[in-house]
Amino acid sequence: MDLPKIKINWEGSYFVNHSLALVNREICKQLINLHRYDIGIIPYEEDPTFIVDNRIRDHYVSPNSPANITIRHQWPPNFNKPMSDKWILFQPWEYGAIPRKWYIPMKHWIDEVWVYSTYNKECYVRSGIPEHKIKVVPLGVDETIFHFNVKTFELKTKKSFHFLFVGGTIFRKGIDTLLQAYLDEFSATDDVCLVIKDFGANSFYQGQTAEQTIEEIKKNPNNPAILYLNEELSAEDLAGLYKSCDCLVHPYRGEGFGLPIIESMACGTPAIVPSLGPAADFCNEDTAFFISSQEETHPVHNLGEIETITNPWWIQINKNELQKKMRFAYANRKLVKKKGQKASREVLSTFTWRHTSNQVSNLLQQILTKDHTSMTDRQKIIQLEIMESAKLVVSQQMSLEQSFEILKSLLDVYPHSISARYFSALFYLKANDFPSALNHLLVITDIMQKQPEGMKSEIMNVIEENPERFQSEVWNHIGICYTNLKEWKKATEAFQKGIGSNPRNMGKVIELYQKIIHQFSEDKDSVDLVDLYQVLGTLYFQIGNDFSAKAIYEKALELDAHRLDVQEKLDAVKKRMMFVKETYVNPSPDKGVKDAKELYQRIINYFEGDETSRRQLYQKWTAYFLPSERVLDIGCGNGLFMEMLQQLGVETDGLDFNPEKVALGKAKGLNILVKKAEDFLSDKEGFYDGIFMGHIIEHLPTQDILNLLIQCTKALKPNGKMIILTPNIAHPPVLEDFWLDITNVRPYPRKLVESILQSLGLTVKEFGYRNHNYDLFVIAQKKAYEVLWQSSVFQSIGYANEQKSYMDALRPFPLKIRLDATDIQQKETGTDIELIDYLTNLQNNDLTFPLIHYQAAPAYQFSQPSAPISIGRTMFETDRLPPGWVEKMNHLTEIWVPSEFNKETFIAAGVKKDKIFIVPPVIDCQIYNPKRAKPYRVVDAKSFQFLSVFDWNKRKGWDVLVRAYIQEFHDKEDVCLILKVSNHLESNADPREDIIIEVRKLGLTAIPQIEVINDPFTEDEMVQLYASVDAFVLPSRGEGYGRPYMEAMAMALPTIGTRWSGQTSFMDDKNSYLVDINGLFPIEHSIPYFGQFQGHKWAEPNEAHLRTLMRHVYETKHEAKKVGEKARQDMLIRFSKEKIAKLMYQRMEELVNRFYG
Repeated sequence: MDLPKIKINWEGSYFVNHSLALVNREICKQLINLHRYDIGIIPYEEDPTFIVDNRIRDHYVSPNSPANITIRHQWPPNFNKPMSDKWILFQPWEYGAIPRKWYIPMKHWIDEVWVYSTYNKECYVRSGIPEHKIKVVPLGVDETIFHFNVKTFELKTKKSFHFLFVGGTIFRKGIDTLLQAYLDEFSATDDVCLVIKDFGANSFYQGQTAEQTIEEIKKNPNNPAILYLNEELSAEDLAGLYKSCDCLVHPYRGEGFGLPIIESMACGTPAIVPSLGPAADFCNEDTAFFISSQEETHPVHNLGEIETITNPWWIQINKNELQKKMRFAYANRKLVKKKGQKASREVLSTFTWRHTSNQVSNLLQQILTKDHTSMTDRQKIIQLEIMESAKLVVSQQMSLEQSFEILKSLLDVYPHSISARYFSALFYLKANDFPSALNHLLVITDIMQKQPEGMKSEIMNVIEENPERFQSEVWNHIGICYTNLKEWKKATEAFQKGIGSNPRNMGKVIELYQKIIHQFSEDKDSVDLVDLYQVLGTLYFQIGNDFSAKAIYEKALELDAHRLDVQEKLDAVKKRMMFVKETYVNPSPDKGVKDAKELYQRIINYFEGDETSRRQLYQKWTAYFLPSERVLDIGCGNGLFMEMLQQLGVETDGLDFNPEKVALGKAKGLNILVKKAEDFLSDKEGFYDGIFMGHIIEHLPTQDILNLLIQCTKALKPNGKMIILTPNIAHPPVLEDFWLDITNVRPYPRKLVESILQSLGLTVKEFGYRNHNYDLFVIAQKKAYEVLWQSSVFQSIGYANEQKSYMDALRPFPLKIRLDATDIQQKETGTDIELIDYLTNLQNNDLTFPLIHYQAAPAYQFSQPSAPISIGRTMFETDRLPPGWVEKMNHLTEIWVPSEFNKETFIAAGVKKDKIFIVPPVIDCQIYNPKRAKPYRVVDAKSFQFLSVFDWNKRKGWDVLVRAYIQEFHDKEDVCLILKVSNHLESNADPREDIIIEVRKLGLTAIPQIEVINDPFTEDEMVQLYASVDAFVLPSRGEGYGRPYMEAMAMALPTIGTRWSGQTSFMDDKNSYLVDINGLFPIEHSIPYFGQFQGHKWAEPNEAHLRTLMRHVYETKHEAKKVGEKARQDMLIRFSKEKIAKLMYQRMEELVNRFYG
């Protein structure tokens, strides 16, 4: 009777042209022929032009097909649990230390990890993967194709001795070392040619290969001969190529196996290889030439965007020895042939796909008889890893930094692990990295709020702490972080929450503040010390220690007598001390209430918040009013909101019925009256630009509120706006407490408020919820145009950032915007929470009849207009437009471009001149303010710092910048270049490796300091980074307008930029340093995205002039600083929120009048 076959699912690439797919095809064909297994094939990717093998295709199964064993062999690896009993990951890796995200899955989830070589296995073990889990599966060759008697391939060279390199011409493969050794050892007179068969230059290695360098070498007639092959070759032709050459040279830095080496050896062509690495598994002194080599460790725990479990390492050969070995092979051709014959025999007897499949089959049989070695219990894994690493740290078998990498690896796969985040936060606190610690701690509070019960088990079992006490500790740590970041209000709030979770912590918090104040030296900013005193005084006040609170507040006022917020708190302490005195020491003979009116007034004051919290709540509403507007605040109290508006240049009037508060407001010079609003407004028709009512309507009966709103509407100017705040009774806690306030008459739900305002002819342009959903707000405006706004807003790209700034700036104007975001909001966007709330409110808006359809994107993404008036916001960075753009733009009413540069290029391309209107970008100089920003510390950076901010691609001119910098400055100079980069266009690019390649091209052995930052930053962090540096530089080849230039100039930085394209609309020789260009040059076809556009040109910045300008800024710091100050003034005058938003609204109004007037 036939036994049932073992069901194997093999998942990976098959019909594409790379080595992983080749391995999958060959092994699976062998296993299918064994008839012992039921092979199911789950393809990962396919090239439609690739010739399909039906032996493979016939075994396709669905991804959810069940199996006894699943084997995955693909890039990137898939760590989702398969539908099988056992799970094998077949995963080569070339850089020593494995990616950190692999650590937990490989160590715990997966039953076995298969690798190609003993060296690969050693790397995994050194990375912390248990040795018993790792099995070596050597690769092989197809002996019917790769053998000693294969037919040769015709080489277009007259040289008689041929060295061969096969593989991608990338840094990892050692092509740079090979080229240098070849050039140093041979010349054009030698009868030798280096044949280079490149792979992946137009696909997976695009933009990374040495093709351009090789072509430059070939142009020099004194250099030895090179034959460069980039075309696709069949397996038979590749075998012929091996046979046609005398010796393969493969000086790799990192390889999983090195298939070209054994393929070459199978054909009788021996190889020159490093003594370390996978080649040692199948090469020996009789079959190959070894070059002595050693491991070289990368200085940081990452390879581009891939973070590794420890410092990666690779193999570094001795270049001089490589030269000698190549010369020896060239001079001893008989020996080379002899080695080749032995190599062919050994490979074909040991390393064929039949041998590989036999090893696979043996391992499959073994794993079926083994118990599971995998573990998927989340809490057990977390507990095990944390406890093991703690033990190893205590026994000094592991450093604290290595233990921290374990925590990071846990968070890679379990981002909601409270214990991993908590211990990570403690690590950062120990290192005084307060922003990073804070990030983890805030996530913990979010997790505990959303999953309070689910997290208790982990807190008790892993952290071994009482959940309530733990929560208190977390808030205390958050308070410490905010304190060190000088965000006093947030620190106070955090400590308050810590005390709320565990009131016993109050004393501990006070001790912390006492220590912090003690540590503050006399040369510290007194403003910071005043803030610290204020917080400590508040803590004393809360525990009832009035005498200490009074003394602390008085100390604060000695430092700054103008701090009204501190004075207010001191008055509160004195008031309570007087109350105690009058109650217990000198009791007043009459403490009763005179009448109901006085009692009513006391009750109102009882429910009023303190001035600090009210100021925070009012801050949002200041953005809805413009300087020189006139605003009425009904129920203004002591005029706090009026003060805030007047600081912005807004004229204000106020009404309140509390004589005491009115007197306080008048004492501050505010125009406040004790008068009924209806009476006051009776002669004010068309008088106000805005009316604000914060928590007024709930205190009025229906008839009164209707009369009030009628009068308010009449008092508004034609474009006037009204902002109403009232309790949000849709929020259960608000509804529960609503009637606790005796002054409340009735609640006003949102739909009721909206219906009243709409019945008065007003447009509700925005509604939403504030103050943790306790407040409902409704903003209504007269004559508000309805606008459908279609754009990206949540991604960290230029279009999204610009559109956010536009919508933010347009708040005061009579537009009802419905945001149709073309991207998805991410959990962590880096955008201010209040702005996110605003954008969400705009997404919730409903339009009756959109008058304007505004869309911002590259023009090829423009959709059909969905309104009578259509506006497209776009830009492009070369001297012309891509195909199809002109037709899209001419179909719209108007095209808004950021600069004169784009206007000229668009008209030249065929966009109708009368359709183009220039709308510059906005820069918020309140946010981009060097006097308010706290510098971001770049660890170990030298004192003079150049900054460049860009996406890593050739358009940005990073290559020009790096070459100019490393040639102009030397490693002993006190200068650093900080590159804040992203990888949007070229996601696979590795900035650090690209820089190393540029350094090697120039033959430099030492360079000035360069720091690469490719972590995502919030806007606040970017402002802090600008504030920490001395100058900005970006030799871009083309910009639509160049936002980083504007941001740097707004931060008063001396700014170096290219004298061509969009930035020249705001950069000139008085406010910046412009780099001359060598001219406009066609864009190379190999450059991603832009290279596809035939005939397009962009500028080539003059490298020598860039060097001169960087040196000048470095050496004339005082002059450069003045240029930076001039730049900031220009940004303030030309690109303010008010100025640009006004330009946009007026243009919209002109278009409406043109079509409907």
